[in-house]
Amino acid sequence: MSTFSPSVLQPRHAILSGEPDAAALEILLRPFLRDGEIVDTAIRLDGIALPSLRLGDLAGQRFDFPRNPHAGYIDGSLYLDGAHHPVDVDMLTFNLARDGQLTLVAKGVYAFDVEGLGDLGKVPFTLAARVSSCAL
Repeated sequence: MSTFSPSVLQPRHAILSGEPDAAALEILLRPFLRDGEIVDTAIRLDGIALPSLRLGDLAGQRFDFPRNPHAGYIDGSLYLDGAHHPVDVDMLTFNLARDGQLTLVAKGVYAFDVEGLGDLGKVPFTLAARVSSCAL
């Protein structure tokens, strides 16, 4: 039985990069302790079809995605305990904050039942973090 709690997976910042039709998002997570060790990891999302990488163009938009293996899914994973755990993302929303920055809201499911941590199964999540872009 796993002693891991997905509640420790708290976002600190998201970075958008790549090309509009094949964008990538790295959602950096706050470090946490696991078995007495500091874990500093991130959720990696690849192959995201977006109309632009410019944050101003994405502000106020919501994008829905199918889950793997359906066409158009986001290839996502979380590296933890020596394994890449699949992350299925159903929705990405880019909200404009009062200070003019953008907040990314990601909703989906951690699939811990694929690479160990099977007793956790599939765990739904909603994460919100400020997002920056590598777009020029």
